Amino acid sequence: MMKIRSITNLILVAAVIFISYYSSIVGINGETQATVSKGLSTDFTPAPYAFSIWGLIFVMLAVIAIKDVRLAFTQDKVGHESFNCWLTVSLVLTIGWTIVWSYLQIGWSLVVMAGIFLSLLLAVLHKNPRPVSANITLALYFGWISVALVANESAWLVDLGWVKDNGEGWLSDPSFSVMQSALSLVLFAFVLSFKSIRKGLDPAVFVYPLVGVWAYIAIMVKNGAGNPNLLVYVSAFFALILLLVTGYFGTKWNASYSANSKD
Repeated sequence: MMKIRSITNLILVAAVIFISYYSSIVGINGETQATVSKGLSTDFTPAPYAFSIWGLIFVMLAVIAIKDVRLAFTQDKVGHESFNCWLTVSLVLTIGWTIVWSYLQIGWSLVVMAGIFLSLLLAVLHKNPRPVSANITLALYFGWISVALVANESAWLVDLGWVKDNGEGWLSDPSFSVMQSALSLVLFAFVLSFKSIRKGLDPAVFVYPLVGVWAYIAIMVKNGAGNPNLLVYVSAFFALILLLVTGYFGTKWNASYSANSKD
């Protein structure tokens, strides 16, 4: 059973990587992820380079999937499985999100994105022991989905026509994006407020807020050229807060990693 499960997860990782890059380069439904995102962009949307973090997430997913296959086919079975059922579910939903997003079903894409967030949360809370590399992967994946969930919600409101860029109404940039930036920080703080989540990600818990720092810097870069708006300064402040949180949890890394160095 472990062999079938590990091979299935490796195939799913390969499928996620393929469909993500195919939809980004060739496109689905005549749209690439970038063209859809550009049409629904707000000031909160990070600079394009920020999405390169997916490459790192994919590499880490491939590494732990290969490690699970190797573990499954090793007679002594030394070590712990990296994947659990909820991480598998998140991969399936990520494939589904790419398709739904490409077909411009933005409301449904938000629902699927919320499903990815919830499945990753449950993957973190799963009590079976995991190697450190798996927790690093989960922290990266979960951190970026925490940003993507708020960005997807922004795109949905743009799609509904509720957000204007002409300065009219309370849902207008940059004031709207400042609220979204604050919402993102609240989400990061809310997740980290639970001891069970911090324990589930330990010793890689510091990676989770570090992803938020990456996102806020990318927002600053996008909006900092020319005449910087309020969002630039707010993002800088929020990035500093998350950087301090990262440093706090990072101090626990050496001792925890040393205890799990074989993973």
